Amino acid sequence: MNSCKEIKYYIKNNELDLEKIINEYSIYTGTIINNMARDSLNNEDKEEIISEVFFILWKNKNKLDVNKCLSSYIAGITRNIVKEYLRKIKVDFNISDYENILYDFDKIDFLDNSVEEISKVEKKLENMKEIDKKVFLDFYYSSKSIKDIAKEQKISEFSVKQRLYRIRNKIKKEVR
Repeated sequence: MNSCKEIKYYIKNNELDLEKIINEYSIYTGTIINNMARDSLNNEDKEEIISEVFFILWKNKNKLDVNKCLSSYIAGITRNIVKEYLRKIKVDFNISDYENILYDFDKIDFLDNSVEEISKVEKKLENMKEIDKKVFLDFYYSSKSIKDIAKEQKISEFSVKQRLYRIRNKIKKEVR
């Protein structure tokens, strides 16, 4: 998702236009699920996760900061639900890829605790080199693998890992 549309863009008659959000973000949500779960989930599970993502968003509509990027919220919710599903079916995914994740979303209540951190991270991303921003967003927001990012950016996997490490350290200094 290249463009960051603020939540206020999706408010119609003082209500969150969930239909518009679903139409615009279903593919994005599906991409995150596929990047994380690969072949571990069947299509029914994936569809259920997509539905759950939008249900959680709707249930928390009054907690959303209308000036924030909607894709950040959707990515965080999706990642957590996928991890939960994978835990339920006991799929071993590479935890080292996620151990340094910046947000620990707690499904329903994640918005209360994470809005400020998301804002700080987004602000920090604005000042980064374009390639660093792309690597970070692909890994954390789109849940792409290091291998896929390296291939797309035409850099080595080691370089991707090194960039992620440096970016996390820069962000952690400011977020905490």
